[in-house]
Amino acid sequence: MSRSGGFETSEFRRTFSLETDQLLRRRLTWFVSIWGGLGMLNALAVLVLALGTDAEAILDIVFGKAVGWRQVFPVAGIIAWLGVYGTALFYVLAKRSLAASTLVRVSLLLITFDGLSTLGMRIGDAPFSGMWYFWFAHLIACMVFPWTIRQALIPIAIVLPLSFGSRMLIEGGTLGGSIGGTLWVLLSMTPGVVISGLRQSQRVQKASNRFLHKRYGMLRQELAYARQVHEALFPEIKPDGELRFLYKYEPMRQIGGDYLYAKVCEEGGRECINIALIDVTGHGIPAALTVNRLHGEIDLRFAEQPDIGPGELLKVLNRYIALTLAKHSIFATAVCFKIDAESGSIRYAAGGHPPSFIRGIDGTLRELDPTSFVLGACQDSEFDPGERTIEFHEGDSLIAYTDGAIEARSPEGTMLRMDGLRRLLSSEPTPGFPGGLGSWSDRILTEVTNFRGGLPPEDDTLAIEVYRAIRADGDGAVRAVTAIEQPVSP
Repeated sequence: MSRSGGFETSEFRRTFSLETDQLLRRRLTWFVSIWGGLGMLNALAVLVLALGTDAEAILDIVFGKAVGWRQVFPVAGIIAWLGVYGTALFYVLAKRSLAASTLVRVSLLLITFDGLSTLGMRIGDAPFSGMWYFWFAHLIACMVFPWTIRQALIPIAIVLPLSFGSRMLIEGGTLGGSIGGTLWVLLSMTPGVVISGLRQSQRVQKASNRFLHKRYGMLRQELAYARQVHEALFPEIKPDGELRFLYKYEPMRQIGGDYLYAKVCEEGGRECINIALIDVTGHGIPAALTVNRLHGEIDLRFAEQPDIGPGELLKVLNRYIALTLAKHSIFATAVCFKIDAESGSIRYAAGGHPPSFIRGIDGTLRELDPTSFVLGACQDSEFDPGERTIEFHEGDSLIAYTDGAIEARSPEGTMLRMDGLRRLLSSEPTPGFPGGLGSWSDRILTEVTNFRGGLPPEDDTLAIEVYRAIRADGDGAVRAVTAIEQPVSP
């Protein structure tokens, strides 16, 4: 979990940094062009008011003749303004690969320069001088630039101490007046800092929403593809032949941790079906990934040992889970079957799985209780699969399921439990299904959905049904069966 969270955090930071970089470049170009131009007009107006129409005084300043030092500030301010804003504009336009941190420093430098220029004008006793221009420039910058609160405080932290020192040492102010003036400027600049904080918070929230929306869309596409891959692991239904099976699957989410493996084979000229029904702990993607691993292990085992029995297969699964998954607190329940039509028997082994049922053609129910522990709970040397054999007559249906069926809850919080499932299986089969095939798996899922009363599922639910067809005569021919109109898919 921590690795995933760290990856998402770093990815969001890169995306947010890129957005900040682009926004800063646009805003900085705009600010330097417009605000710098307005500042130039203001400086020229101050210069005209300071020197009036005395051309001789202007020439004296230009050529460096002896003049009052206060007269130098307006001209020096204009020259400095041209230099700083011109350099900043050229720097931003020429350097296309500037990082966001560099652009932030440029914006802070400009506002700090505005504050120092304002301070210089005040020291030079220029007309309309005062800290109001710095306050206004800082307020505009807080509304334009994507500053944090800390960044908005930097120009204030530089200019105000210098302003206090100037009042005390150069302008001849009193201590009380200098402190009061400085505090007043600080108070007046507080709204700009608050605006920066609010705007930054809103920008982060909007960027986070866009990022999450984009990631959600990507995740939906990935989940849709993952579901296709996951469903491809499930077997095809078998609606004809002496042994037939169907299943219905409702994952809690798009994909889940319930899994069905089925392999039809012939042993000595007899048709057999090998089935493994597995329920992995957990839900969603982690459980589906575990299912993927178990599918590969079962597939490999049948490729190497086609005649493997259900007890031995259950033992193999327990060993695999105990060695590879149990250390991550991942366990599973499973029931494995080998159904032989010729001998009319079912060999099975169940590790911690809910009881399966054989429903006879006369409506009787036989329970197939678990024969061993939850898979992964003990080491291979301590695991006994306890394989058993039970008769499977013509017209019988083998019904197995995962615990999502019996643990379904009503809106009042009541569980369906085994008693509710027994009542369902003891009822009459659904009309219209040949020999009962297809009625029980579908009815279990329907009953679970109705029992929940419209509430979303709290667990994956998988139900399977294997039906042994009734022979029509003594030569082994199987009675014709009408094809199922709509095949069942997971």
